[in-house]
Formats: sequence, structure tokens, C-alpha cells
Amino acid sequence: MRKHLLTLTLLCGGLISFSGIALAAPVKDDWGMWLSNTYQTDFGGSKYLAFLELAPRTKNDNGEFSQIIVRPLLGYKLTDKLQFWLGYTWQGEYGKDTDFDLATNDFMQQVQWIDNWTPQLNFQYRFRLEERFFADEDTAFRMRHRFRFVYTLPETKTYLIAADELFVYFNSFNSGRLAHSVQPGINQNRSYVGIGYKITPKINIDTGYQFQYVNNFGAPDGANHIWLTNFNINF
Repeated sequence: MRKHLLTLTLLCGGLISFSGIALAAPVKDDWGMWLSNTYQTDFGGSKYLAFLELAPRTKNDNGEFSQIIVRPLLGYKLTDKLQFWLGYTWQGEYGKDTDFDLATNDFMQQVQWIDNWTPQLNFQYRFRLEERFFADEDTAFRMRHRFRFVYTLPETKTYLIAADELFVYFNSFNSGRLAHSVQPGINQNRSYVGIGYKITPKINIDTGYQFQYVNNFGAPDGANHIWLTNFNINF
């Protein structure tokens, strides 16, 4: 029992590393729902990987469709634990007046480390670089750091999941519609805790709460409370 409590403490520790910023500026609260559908294959046990994510999202107290993410990637397993990826993200920003005219196109490079610390506890670290091409704007450069823990309850198909991801921009936009959000330094942080179930060895689903804090310049920061559901298929 003590071992399980220690593991749960590890899962939750460090998730709110960004919380101090929330007290430094006016904040606009919102809540919504995100659904992430992911599909991944290693082509029957090869070192090559392919991945696709489809992710619709809502905002304004879950009353308005806000965006959809389409993210295909190709990867290579250098070792059993270390993976390299190249990919693209189409981030469709929906607006009633603009439809998807303000969509963002990102090119990305990613390194991922996956390690089973114990038979029950899996650790993942992901580092991602993004070159972001905004509609009618310059190019932005951003990095992302994500730590992820998955703890499978002994003798069950149920698991607990906790993750934290930090976003950092390298450059700034000093004018235009994104001047308040694209500035050097911390852009946002996402912390997630949830519970999941392994439907089959290759299909799993988890759901839980995600807190997204968005650091804006010259505008109120965003504190978004999100119910996130991930549906994952590996084949």
C-alpha cells in the first residue's frame, strides 16, 4: 500500500509548476471539452513509425466549436526507448465570421523517450520543436516539453495518467492580431490527470481534467478548464 501511495504522489508531483504565474496578471476563465483520437503503427514490428491525431475542441463554456487539430507524423525507433519524429500540424481555428481562414500550419521535429520504470509505471518525455506559419502573420518558433506518467493498477486493465507540458516561444510578434500571444518566453502550460482503461492490448481510452494556463502579453491571461478524453489505437 505504501508503494502505491508513493507512486501516486510521483504521478501528481510537479504538475502545477506554472501556477505562480496565475497570480501575476488578470485572468480570463473558460471551460471546454477536447477529444483526441490517435492512431499509431510500427508496420508489424519495424523500426519505422506512423502516427495520426484528430482532435476537435470547444470553448466559451463548451458552447462553441473552437478548433480541430490534424497531426500526421512519421518516426523512427533508434532504440527500444528512443524515438525521432518529423511531422506537420494543421490547427484549424474556427470562427463564425472567418470559418477556417485563420488556420495555422506547423512543421515539427520531435524526440521521445519511453521507459518502463517498473512493471506498473511507465514514463515518457517528449521534446518538440515547432515552426508555426500563421495566416497573414510571420513565422513563430516554439518548443514544447512534456512529462507523462502512466501507472497501471496491479492485476487490472485500469491505469492512472498524469502529464505536464510547457510551451516556450523563441521570437515575438510586435503587431497584428497575435502580438499579445507570441512573445519570447513561456507561452502556456498544460497539466492533466485522468483515469484510463485498456480495452484491448492495442486499444485504450483515458479521460480526465486538464488545466491550461495561457500567458498573454498586453491582454488577460487565459485559465482554461478542460475535460479531455484520449482514444488511442495502436496497430
